[in-house]
Amino acid sequence: MKKIILAAALTMYTIVASAQTGYIIKGQIGKLGKPAKAFLLIKLEGKEKLDSAVLVNGAFTFKGSVPSPMEAVLRLKHDNAIDTPGRRIKVDGIPLILGNETITVTGKDSIKTAVVTGSALTDESKKVDDMLRPLYTKLQALNKEYADQPEAKKQDQTYILNLEMRARAVEKEILEAKINYAKQNPSKFMSLMALNSTLSPGFDAVEMEKVFVNISPELKNSYLGKQVAERIATFKKTQEGVEAQDFAQPDVDGKMVKLSDYRGKYVLVDFWASWCAPCRRENPNLVKVYEQYKSKGFEVLGVTLDKAADKAKWIKAITDDKLTWKQVGDLKGWENEAAAKYEVKAIPMNFLIDPSGKIIAKYLRGEALEAKIKDIFDKKSK
Repeated sequence: MKKIILAAALTMYTIVASAQTGYIIKGQIGKLGKPAKAFLLIKLEGKEKLDSAVLVNGAFTFKGSVPSPMEAVLRLKHDNAIDTPGRRIKVDGIPLILGNETITVTGKDSIKTAVVTGSALTDESKKVDDMLRPLYTKLQALNKEYADQPEAKKQDQTYILNLEMRARAVEKEILEAKINYAKQNPSKFMSLMALNSTLSPGFDAVEMEKVFVNISPELKNSYLGKQVAERIATFKKTQEGVEAQDFAQPDVDGKMVKLSDYRGKYVLVDFWASWCAPCRRENPNLVKVYEQYKSKGFEVLGVTLDKAADKAKWIKAITDDKLTWKQVGDLKGWENEAAAKYEVKAIPMNFLIDPSGKIIAKYLRGEALEAKIKDIFDKKSK
């Protein structure tokens, strides 16, 4: 439960565009000198670039340029110890979104507790952090509430469902706050960051595209802007109402099975793995629904994200969980080709496809799955 709630919390860093041609980071951390060393790690268009500088009487400087704002981490290594087991190395740091501007970092003896000034990007980040902090505090309170319960209460499904319902309500508030910020500040890079953080599994690609279209052209052409555009376009392919992409993968005996083989029936494509605890917990519910509606035309096609080395564990999980429907997988783990087509970034994840081959629902779990299938076949029987 704790992980479920915490998974919704995303750390937000913000930036805005700058006309400066390059960045300058001026640091002053007390009077530290050798062997203390500062490091700047930049995630530049998907690749990492590491720069370093020795502190002289506490001072260090980094200079360079980025084509658009980038994620970065500023770190300070306090000694020259080699990273070996059993040896604690004092390393502290802060995350940055680095634009072409001048930043001053001033601290007494640590970067982690240093004050960052002179950056419009950092200032905007703080504003958004302040806006979101009360909402994330609500999530933390739910985590604490759960942690403080006696073990018997933690096993109470009624309580757990209520807690998850309250968590989802807060998550909705956070989502709406980020989207509203993006709508109101289309020329600020934070809007792009905020929008990107909403693109979690199950997001509404059509609605997010409506927000993204109003983001400034300059931001759309940035590295992150292009990533967001690509993710929205990819996810639209799995949006409800679109035709499901066909795929073919081998079953446990090596026989190829195609999704299109199920045309004419309602089929739930279920992405899971033997090592996925939430998937295994959901399986009994899936078995129950399948047994109740398979005679009426409901099918399930399981797609595993297990690796080849874990094939035996996959097969054992199928037997242990009494999964009697067809199971397939290319045994490439997270690189599963069907999962890539369907933009599966977390499991369990599923897609319900109607007899014409269109996606009509996704991420159906627990009571929601049972209610959806019941509604479909109740209407068919009338």
